[in-house]
Amino acid sequence: MIRRPIQQLAPSLINRIAAGEVIERPASVVKELVENSLDAGATSVAVEVEDGGRALIRIIDDGGGIPPGELPLAFAQHATSKLTSDEDLFRISTMGFRGEALASIGSVSQARIQSRTADSDAAWEIHNRGGELSDPQATAGNVGTTIEIRNLFFNTPARRKFLKGTQTEFGHISEMLQRIALAYPAVTFKLSHNGRVTFTLPAGTDEQRWLTAWPAEFHEQRLPITSRDSEIRLTGLIGLPELARPTARYQFLYLNGRHIRDKFIQHALREAYRGLTEPGRYPAAVLMLDIPPGDVDVNVHPTKIEVRFKDSGRIHGLIHAVVRERLLGSDLTPAAVAAPVSSAFANVEQPPRQEMRERLAAFFRTMPATQPSLPIGEKITPNAVDEALRRTTWSAPAVPVSHDLSDASTLRMGDGIAQQPAVARTSPAVGLPVHQESPPASPSFEPASMRARSTSAIQLHNSYLVAESDDGLVIIDQHALHERIMFEELLTRITRGPLESQHLLIPPVLRASANQIEMLEQLRPLLEKIGIDARPIGPDAIAVQAFPSFLGKLDPADFVREILEKSEQELLDLKEEELLHGLLDMMACKSAVKAGDALTPGEIEALLARRELVERSSNCPHGRPTTLRLTLKDLEKQFKRTGF
Repeated sequence: MIRRPIQQLAPSLINRIAAGEVIERPASVVKELVENSLDAGATSVAVEVEDGGRALIRIIDDGGGIPPGELPLAFAQHATSKLTSDEDLFRISTMGFRGEALASIGSVSQARIQSRTADSDAAWEIHNRGGELSDPQATAGNVGTTIEIRNLFFNTPARRKFLKGTQTEFGHISEMLQRIALAYPAVTFKLSHNGRVTFTLPAGTDEQRWLTAWPAEFHEQRLPITSRDSEIRLTGLIGLPELARPTARYQFLYLNGRHIRDKFIQHALREAYRGLTEPGRYPAAVLMLDIPPGDVDVNVHPTKIEVRFKDSGRIHGLIHAVVRERLLGSDLTPAAVAAPVSSAFANVEQPPRQEMRERLAAFFRTMPATQPSLPIGEKITPNAVDEALRRTTWSAPAVPVSHDLSDASTLRMGDGIAQQPAVARTSPAVGLPVHQESPPASPSFEPASMRARSTSAIQLHNSYLVAESDDGLVIIDQHALHERIMFEELLTRITRGPLESQHLLIPPVLRASANQIEMLEQLRPLLEKIGIDARPIGPDAIAVQAFPSFLGKLDPADFVREILEKSEQELLDLKEEELLHGLLDMMACKSAVKAGDALTPGEIEALLARRELVERSSNCPHGRPTTLRLTLKDLEKQFKRTGF
């Protein structure tokens, strides 16, 4: 092998290598140039492209401009106006700072800069053809800067060959510009492709600009957030849990006006929605985080999309707390999806809304306390309904509705519902002691109009409960609701100590792999908290010595086996709190009433009473909704009512 001497690379080759890091595709050029416009103080930025950015990218702004004597430096490597000393590198407050973008772009394209400052009588322009610069020349032009990039990658055909189709590349440009624009609502942005304007974002308020990131159907399902302490400010929008999607497409994170990707922020956001969205789905959010520039390092990657926080734990805790508090303080019950009304009725004159509501309210007040019911499985016919009406007792239910958990009705744990006796003692059915003193009920964060009037609740198909609310009705998934109730009660109970357990006279034994036995040792402290004592009794066997009392109908060996199998897949990647919540999720799901379980009127009343005493009753621990609402307005629309 012939040895080659070490030599200094030519500046043109250095710039082309740098272009490979910074300029990936036309959208990368747009990003770098628009960020320069924003750093120059522009209030209007127009982006014009042709052939998806291959043939032309033109950026026109009304910023401060570049003096003619500095135009050659604009294309020089590591030349910038944004850094003057080493200390500036550790408190970066501008979008750009490396001084690499224009040099890299100019080395792989045919570029032109035309610029004029406010104190100049004329504009000046300079050309760069693959790294060869012309002398600045006077020309006509407005205050601001226009940069044209033609024939991108003309001298690097390998890179040009890997570009995608015109529409794909333009799609990346459009997405990039919209992403940048979210953080600058005071700046007007316009994008044109092949001479046709594709979108214009006029200057407006923060929320108006943020909403452009989401489809129109998201706009009414948003929650604004804002938080500020002495150094950190967090603002933005978060979507209701039902807007969560399989990808993070509608999740936008910003730091000091810069779009970023950060695993700590993403994790905090995901944890804030834990139990409110289904696993594997991403909540919709636009988060604007402003912190002192010295507390973050943005000089991590040439694209500047990755950052490193000085105190990532503080940022994680702030975002998690603010988002979680906003969610828990809001009504998260989704509306029942109603079929659209036929357009033939679109122009039918409607009676005054208030009058119709008063009539419907008066009608509901005349309804009896309990509803007639048909025998399970009986076909619903007019004769059957008449017979049900004849045998109905029109009296109030024997079990009163109470808003104090200690006075709730007795519910059958064997059928999935826990017992809450009125006397302060340990419940044999669930193994959870009832409070000896009446604690303040946990708020349900639910408006009065959404609370079920449990005296008129009925069970459908042994799976769903239908109850009247102040402005319509609610439909409740009995398993999902009871699962949430059980989870919250278990979580509250476990803060006072380990759950009650029962020692097994003959410990069941399960076979386990060496990996599962090792995981059992790691999980043992958490298992003891939930009342499970499981220990290895050999190289491939585990014995369950004790098991939670209220899970008496479950097979202890099967339950522990399921925990270990899930641990192999996912649980050990979680933190201790997440692990505990995952185990409580399993226990709540196993112990809750199931779809298909028939409930007595008293059990229904007690379940609905307990619904108002827990937080997050709108979703089960796995994120599925427990309740759907159907308002009188929805009913009127579906029945095409025009009056009485």
